[in-house]
Amino acid sequence: MLYRVFFVWCLFLLSLNAQAIDTPEQRVLKALNVWQQGDADRAEKILSRLIVIEPEFRLAHLLRADILQSKARAINSPADGLKKSPEVEQLLLEVKSRWQAQHYDQLKNKIPAALIQPDIKSRYILSIDLQQSRLFVFANERGVPRLLHNYYISMGRGGAGKHQEGDLRTPLGVYFVQSFLPAIQLDDKYGAGAYPLNYPNAWDKFQQRTGSGIWLHGTRSGTYNRPPLASEGCVVLPNNDLEEVGAYIDIGQTPVIIGNGLQWLSKQQWQQQQAEYENLFQQWLADWQSLDVEKYLAHYSIHFRGDNTNYSRWVSHKRRVAENKKFIKVQARNLSIYKHPNEDVLVVTFQQDYRSDNFASSGWKRQYWHREDDGQWRIIFEGKVAAPMLAQKSFLQTAQREK
Repeated sequence: MLYRVFFVWCLFLLSLNAQAIDTPEQRVLKALNVWQQGDADRAEKILSRLIVIEPEFRLAHLLRADILQSKARAINSPADGLKKSPEVEQLLLEVKSRWQAQHYDQLKNKIPAALIQPDIKSRYILSIDLQQSRLFVFANERGVPRLLHNYYISMGRGGAGKHQEGDLRTPLGVYFVQSFLPAIQLDDKYGAGAYPLNYPNAWDKFQQRTGSGIWLHGTRSGTYNRPPLASEGCVVLPNNDLEEVGAYIDIGQTPVIIGNGLQWLSKQQWQQQQAEYENLFQQWLADWQSLDVEKYLAHYSIHFRGDNTNYSRWVSHKRRVAENKKFIKVQARNLSIYKHPNEDVLVVTFQQDYRSDNFASSGWKRQYWHREDDGQWRIIFEGKVAAPMLAQKSFLQTAQREK
């Protein structure tokens, strides 16, 4: 008898714990599902409790108002009983985004096509789908990305695809977290802190895209989250979510792939794609070591730019150097390959160990490959990058503890 009482009590405690770890989004989805099943009273209670916990969660207020309206007269969709306004329209977009989130479990065995080959030492990868207003966190398990979590995000008021300074758009491409700015150094609108990204990157500059200050940051005090289209171009999360995501960020190392729609592959499809692009890189490496300078240079676009050089100077330099070499050995370690989700661009980063009969060097390098009009992939930019700061603790959580 005592055993049964103890067992029931344990189940009760587990149920309390399960309820305690419900996120605000999970509570909203639960309310929507309960309401859809015809139990408006229970849905209203769920939302009322949520509003007590998160009084600034505007979407919860809107849905609760809807339920109260539905008791007076039938409504056909969220906010149908409310006066429409730009703010309400934005909240409806948020409803759509959050509603779709409950279906992301089916993606657990899939991988975005943009995540071609993570660096084996990178802990996590962040991938953002602006079309769905979601940020996905992937664990890097021996080079294979595995979906861990997803979060609601807001983007620029101008939409996706930044072109010029002041267009209020969020850029698309492959970026890396550069630093962490704690809340104490920022205006309140940035919330719990900010992670600047390296926009504009080399490809953006080649495309003459302008602007700066693209950050991953939180929300101002008194606001739970922003609507889907609400920033000046940054990616914005609720402060609690930003703190969670911060635990997965290593400064200088963590990639942030931003797309307007993501293509998802099965593991088998992903492995086939990975082999294709790794072969492309390995052929470049082999041709460099072959001392056949023309085969090596064939991997470079005539539009190539490098650190303080252009295509003609690069070609002249490489031909001159090759004349005096008896051998070249190059090893590429910690290789990562990511693809722009919406353009034919690869971002390749690696630690290069170079040795020849009269010179040796080691350092980090980043290349941008572009598939040109003839269908061939060629290097359009190549340059040195700083060594990443591996396995750092969350800068945001450390800053919070030190307050």
